[in-house]
Amino acid sequence: MTEVALKTVASIQVGYQAKTRIKERARGTHRLIQSKDFDSFHRLRSENLTTFFPERKPETYSVRRGDVLFQARGVVHFAYCIEDDLKDTLAAGSFYILRTKNENLLPQYLAWWLNQSKAQAYFQSQARGAGMSFISKSTLSRLQVQIPPLSVQKKVVKMLTLAKHEQFLLDRLSSLRSRLVKAVCIKAIQEQEK
Repeated sequence: MTEVALKTVASIQVGYQAKTRIKERARGTHRLIQSKDFDSFHRLRSENLTTFFPERKPETYSVRRGDVLFQARGVVHFAYCIEDDLKDTLAAGSFYILRTKNENLLPQYLAWWLNQSKAQAYFQSQARGAGMSFISKSTLSRLQVQIPPLSVQKKVVKMLTLAKHEQFLLDRLSSLRSRLVKAVCIKAIQEQEK
């Protein structure tokens, strides 16, 4: 296992910085990923992304499958790996867009590593500001990343995929159970009225 500074294995790009407040446009050419688009489990909810017309060159801030978004501004500094093809989608300025430089580092593994307690402790010790803290690009670039062999990274990613699928099934089951309970209660009330 090797341990290297993040800057040696991934490029770090600041997200889209708007000159003025982003105005949502129904017929906009691009979509924008913002902090509000993540749920409490830090899962992206891409169905409601803001649609707008970028003022700057959008190519620089576009995200693609395999990019890792790192929340640089906020209460929590989390990482998320883009798993889908998100056409004409940019990351907001509160994120850094990380791209791995070679095949020896899986982006899903990198996102997982950034969310682990060792990396999180480093971010907490280096964060600037109170409440809504900020992680600078240079601070992020210096983070030491433990990189095991590719076979181990693949096992970690496989376990993460299974855990995500399990969470999806549990969420679905919970939703269906809630609907069932509601239907049974309504039926009991209707039968009482007869």
